[in-house]
Amino acid sequence: MGDISIKGRSPILRQGFAQGGRANTRRENRLEELGRVDAEKAYTKKGKRNLRDEKYRIRHELKKGGKADKNWIQKATASIKRRGTKGKCTPITKKGCTGRAKALAKTFKKMAKKRKAA
Repeated sequence: MGDISIKGRSPILRQGFAQGGRANTRRENRLEELGRVDAEKAYTKKGKRNLRDEKYRIRHELKKGGKADKNWIQKATASIKRRGTKGKCTPITKKGCTGRAKALAKTFKKMAKKRKAA
């Protein structure tokens, strides 16, 4: 007979799955990744350079923290002007309003709604 997959909470049915617990934070994942890269051994010149670059990338991400870009709105509006896509998503139901442009339009709409409520 074929393989039957059943979802459930029985320990017998859940073999091979993690048992609950707390998920790691982004920082903990970076630290864990850094530890793995530190433990790795490079045997060639190119491999050593790759490992050094990888360590630098992870350290840089840790150093940066999860700091948000404070000028993201200015950059987004400048990009819209540069590409000439102003009005592409007014109204949002337009056919050409898709992907990142739609996400940005929704974000701006949400911000405007908060601003009016305040």
